[in-house]
Amino acid sequence: MPCPPVVVCVRGAGLLFNYMSQKIFALDFESYYDKECSIKTFGPVGYFAHPQFDAYMVSVVGNEGTSYVGHPKEFNWSLLKDNIVLSHNASFDETLFLYGVSQNWWDNCEPAEWHCTADLAAYCRLPRSLKGSTSVLFGIKVDKSTRDNMSGKKWSEMDDDFKEEVSEYALKDSVLCLKLWESLADKWPESERQISRVNRKIVQTGIPIDTTLLEAQLVTIKQALFEAEENIPWVGDKPLLSRAAFDAQCRLVGLEPPTSLAQTDDDAQKWLEENAKNHKWIMAVKDWRRINALKKKLESFDYATLPDKRFYGGCMYFGAHTGRFSGSGGNLNLQNLPRSDLFGVNLRHLICPEKNQRLVVVDLSQIEVRTLCWLARDKEMLAEIALTSDIYEAFAIRFGLWSEDEGVLKKKNPQLRHDVKTMVLGCGYGAGVSRFASMSNIPEVEAATRVQRYRSKMSKVKNLWSEYNEDIAGANEANKTLHTEFTVELPNGRVLNYGVIREGYGKSNRGPKEYLAKVPRNGRQVDVRLWGGLVAENASQALARDIFSDMLLRVDKAGYKIIMHVHDELVIETSEKEAEHTLKEVTSIMSTPPEWIPDIPLDAEGSILTRYEK
Repeated sequence: MPCPPVVVCVRGAGLLFNYMSQKIFALDFESYYDKECSIKTFGPVGYFAHPQFDAYMVSVVGNEGTSYVGHPKEFNWSLLKDNIVLSHNASFDETLFLYGVSQNWWDNCEPAEWHCTADLAAYCRLPRSLKGSTSVLFGIKVDKSTRDNMSGKKWSEMDDDFKEEVSEYALKDSVLCLKLWESLADKWPESERQISRVNRKIVQTGIPIDTTLLEAQLVTIKQALFEAEENIPWVGDKPLLSRAAFDAQCRLVGLEPPTSLAQTDDDAQKWLEENAKNHKWIMAVKDWRRINALKKKLESFDYATLPDKRFYGGCMYFGAHTGRFSGSGGNLNLQNLPRSDLFGVNLRHLICPEKNQRLVVVDLSQIEVRTLCWLARDKEMLAEIALTSDIYEAFAIRFGLWSEDEGVLKKKNPQLRHDVKTMVLGCGYGAGVSRFASMSNIPEVEAATRVQRYRSKMSKVKNLWSEYNEDIAGANEANKTLHTEFTVELPNGRVLNYGVIREGYGKSNRGPKEYLAKVPRNGRQVDVRLWGGLVAENASQALARDIFSDMLLRVDKAGYKIIMHVHDELVIETSEKEAEHTLKEVTSIMSTPPEWIPDIPLDAEGSILTRYEK
């Protein structure tokens, strides 16, 4: 199924690339999977190493007419040498290719570049899935039933008709992957492509795991689970997570069951805390849920840690509307590991290098505070930030809450510093009195005073909200005659896009007029109420992400071995001998602003660890 030639020019970060001289190939592997043997359970490399795993097919479609579908051992891999390779999930396909090379399954071909069209789609505000992105972009309905029917079927067990069906399915995926690239490549800057590639490289590097501690923590968590189960009245009769059993037990002891048990539901958690004081079984249920979730995380570490004692997992490029990275799915989110011991288990401590190695952990200090002040053009506050060793002390002074010698707030009055930190982070994005009271756990009268104090002392931030409100209203007005999207341009040229603005009147269809926009969230387009404070938050986080990504590329280019990144923090593995030098150099890199935003004061701090902690 030949595809027509394509010439793609890519602009980004002042660079112009002409791909006319290079061939472009879209590649897609098909492999055995079932409920147990899957990438979701084991992670990419753990899945490849599973005894049941079999990469039985690869499809390759080139812009110069190449069309191949068959066993990867029979493909002429030299065709890809020094050319561009695409996959719609390169975290899988590229990693599988490299793993296959390491196992001598096929020859190395050394492509010039390998790109992920799922990352490209996410950058362009499309669904990450091939089915979703091609549906939105081309109106093509991709049937995934063939893929579903491949579950649990080895190639040798498939009849000829189904083998042909699988071949057609695989080839179509490669054709659509190339089609996506042809349509969108010029919208993906070179700097973003580099971020995508470095992020995959980090996943392929792996994270060192203390397997002895992992085994011990699995024993600990199973014992904690058993002890919690002993205090649940219906254990052995009904599923422990049975909502019907929980409600029945509530009524048996004279309690009206809550409407929800979700950990994200504040009212549900308040109900559990209040009633657990008098009913031991309620606390046992709450604990069991938390322990079971922790057990699944430990098992994910266990499943995906290979004999080389490394865990291969990472985070997702452009996982949020702002461009920030997100967890890669499944039971284990490396972006959200608990910071302390829970039920005798500390997940962070599992990340531990060999005896003669060290972890160098460096993060950008208070980056969102700095980006918000920069966006608000608050030069006075930026100057204060540049000179102080404690940002929150500087704000305490500005708010009139601290007047003693500088550099001592953290030691003399840590509670005040914490309160100011909450003010800066909460009020900076427009939190009202009720919201801020809830965030700070203080009475609304006191919250009102603090909100007012922030807005009077940070008038430029308040003005920023107003400017964004005017821009939103202007985009909505323009859309009445033109198809106008609301966008916010960031200083490196990246655009934060909210699509077409619509008018609405809230959930009750009453009250003041609101502006609504659709943004990508968890693979879906969802409605959000758009106003200046939210845009300020999004823009600040997006700018922080771009600054951090610049650091990520610079640290990688300097040759340091990045094994993971968490929010605004880099974790590097190095030798004990080189640890001090690495800390100094990486801290220096991360304290130096990118060329495209030279006037933002940055700071970074780090430490040398024998075991990951925070």
